[in-house]
Amino acid sequence: MTLASSKSKTLQQKLKELRRQEEEKRTKDLAAKLNLPYLDLSFVPIPTETLSLLSEEKAKKAKAVIVHKKAKEIHLAVQNPDYPPAKEIIDELKKAGYQIKLILVSLPGLEKSWSAYEIVRPSAKEITGKVEILMDTLQKIQAGIKNLEDIKKQIEVLPTGQASNIVEVLLAGSLKTNASDIHLETKENKVNLRFRLDGILQDVVFLSLKTYQLVLNRIKLLAGLKLNIHDIAQDGRFTISVDLLPTFSEQKKLDAKRSSEKVGGKTDTEVRVSVLPSAYGENIALRVLNPKMIGLDLKDLGFPEELLKIVEKEIKKPNGLIITTGPTGSGKTTALYAFLKAVNKPEIKIITLEDPIEYHLEGITQTQVETEKGYTFTNGLRAILRQDPDVILVGEIRDKDTAEIALQASLTGHLVFSTLHTNDAAGAVSRFIELGAKAPILASGLNLVIAQRLVRKLCLKCRQTAKLSAEQIQQIKKGLNGLKIEIKKLYQPKGCQECNQTGYQGRIGIFEMISVDDEMEKLISSSPFHAQVLTFMQKKGTLTMKQDALLKVIGGITSLEEVERVISE
Repeated sequence: MTLASSKSKTLQQKLKELRRQEEEKRTKDLAAKLNLPYLDLSFVPIPTETLSLLSEEKAKKAKAVIVHKKAKEIHLAVQNPDYPPAKEIIDELKKAGYQIKLILVSLPGLEKSWSAYEIVRPSAKEITGKVEILMDTLQKIQAGIKNLEDIKKQIEVLPTGQASNIVEVLLAGSLKTNASDIHLETKENKVNLRFRLDGILQDVVFLSLKTYQLVLNRIKLLAGLKLNIHDIAQDGRFTISVDLLPTFSEQKKLDAKRSSEKVGGKTDTEVRVSVLPSAYGENIALRVLNPKMIGLDLKDLGFPEELLKIVEKEIKKPNGLIITTGPTGSGKTTALYAFLKAVNKPEIKIITLEDPIEYHLEGITQTQVETEKGYTFTNGLRAILRQDPDVILVGEIRDKDTAEIALQASLTGHLVFSTLHTNDAAGAVSRFIELGAKAPILASGLNLVIAQRLVRKLCLKCRQTAKLSAEQIQQIKKGLNGLKIEIKKLYQPKGCQECNQTGYQGRIGIFEMISVDDEMEKLISSSPFHAQVLTFMQKKGTLTMKQDALLKVIGGITSLEEVERVISE
């Protein structure tokens, strides 16, 4: 750049700043005449959590932005409170139950503040449809549901043409039984309805092809899918807006406490819909994202006391990288959300980057990967760092760029939570190195690696004493590998109405972890192989996932059969 062009650019900047100051003075004088507070947005950061209340399109049209929200009070910055689009926004917010405090601002200030929408543009897409299940309808359906057999009976007595009623029974039944997924699978002459409970698919009932076609069309309408398309896969979603009743297990706890505590309340539960063509027709898979399923505290996840203390210590640190590992469905998202819940405070700014956003968290800015728009994990993480967060959640580290940025963030004052797909905790170190992360940086940035799986918990109502052979007892002792634990009584599943004859109810995590101390940091700096990290963990006496699982067997929480199902030797 020449000296002349440099001076010209400096002069332009000065003129621009003078014009901005003049505009701010005019706005300040006008605010005094209108008896409204004035604010210079040029120096005010916009909290990203307020941007979701007012879309970028509406904000620009109304020449407004929300600068503050506390409970039901909103501070709305506007250029002109009498501008018709601004009035519309004010009316909309008032109808939604918000108390509005108006603040006068300049147009240049607004234009600067609108740049904050860059971080929320890729957030979760608006839900296509919403199905309201009224309280009396839900009560009527749920009053007769204790298990999957009751859902079957309710569906069988409904007339063929009542597709809406069948869908309501499916949705209400999934909420009552805490099913995570509903599957409708077409066969040659019928359709199999199955619910996934505690990670295992359970048959419910067979539907006729005629009934299923009506149910299929009803679900497609709710999810905004095309009715006349049958030969390609389609994805959509909708929400169930309900007055949630307590499940039977929750009601049981309340009755035992003789408490008047309210469980339930009005809530929106998102349902993700996937329609896939098959040999005999279209199959449907519904993922029910019940918000009650992610309200767990750290102590509810299943960490042994010693490991829980390590986790609580690590998440209190101001910086560093904490990784959870395991296959799909191993509880990684639930664990990460529990971490966020534990650190979430008004003075802490938390931003997430997820693929997709599964549950919406109060007080946290959540963004979603939109690859087709160029908002990848790598680009999204760069954008998030420009928002000056304290805590970042990255849904998954998949490539070298994301790994490097996450590690750099952990070294520059950010606490970063993320996941990797590895089989055990030791595998996370070699996986990072395979992705291209530099070993010394990994050693400095990595605080904690947690490997996990989910095992089903024995139903406390029907579990029975297990009669184990000497060989099985020896197998348990061998698995404990020197841990001196007395084996008094073990349990096995039986099955009753309350647990749908499975013998299990609910799930709990089993864990192993690497806490990066000075010795481990030195080992990681040497780019170790997976086997080297495993050997180091064994020498230190690190509790393995198998040992944690066996301790839960001895504690009567789960069964030996369940552990063998989830963890192979």
